[in-house]
Amino acid sequence: MTDHDPQHHGVIEDLLGLVRQLATDSLLEEIAAGDSQAMAGDRSKHLAALLDLRDIYGWSLKSQPENHWYPSEPIELISFAGDGHSMRAQVLCNALLLVAQLDGCDLADMHFRWFEKPGEGWYRGLPNQWSQILLSGFAILHSETPETEKDFWDRPGAVGSWIEPEDHADG
Repeated sequence: MTDHDPQHHGVIEDLLGLVRQLATDSLLEEIAAGDSQAMAGDRSKHLAALLDLRDIYGWSLKSQPENHWYPSEPIELISFAGDGHSMRAQVLCNALLLVAQLDGCDLADMHFRWFEKPGEGWYRGLPNQWSQILLSGFAILHSETPETEKDFWDRPGAVGSWIEPEDHADG
């Protein structure tokens, strides 16, 4: 992973801890099956790539070569928090994509996920043990956003907001 300041590194480690906590074999199978446009054999290829991501690449999408489809496609699709996937799968996929973006990988646009789908309200509405970790990732992303982009998103009437993580009741 790229060198970062201690706070940035700590947030990445917290996100990876969340991924490791959630990533059961059955959840990885759910994610592998999450490509709604899959062709025959894609599920097994997605699962093999997810297992490699875990076992070889330490959950670093940036480090995993040739991951543009396997396993990235179902990870990205599930991260939008739709199509009836479990909340655990949605949280895991969002955590993976946040780690990737915080580590300089342009695989996913987490700004879109914050402002559009699944949206700020979804992240804030998660149980506290998940939301706080994800919100910390978004706070780091926002702190590293160029000033011109910050001005755009912080303007009055902007959709979404970059407010530091708040305490939530466990859900």
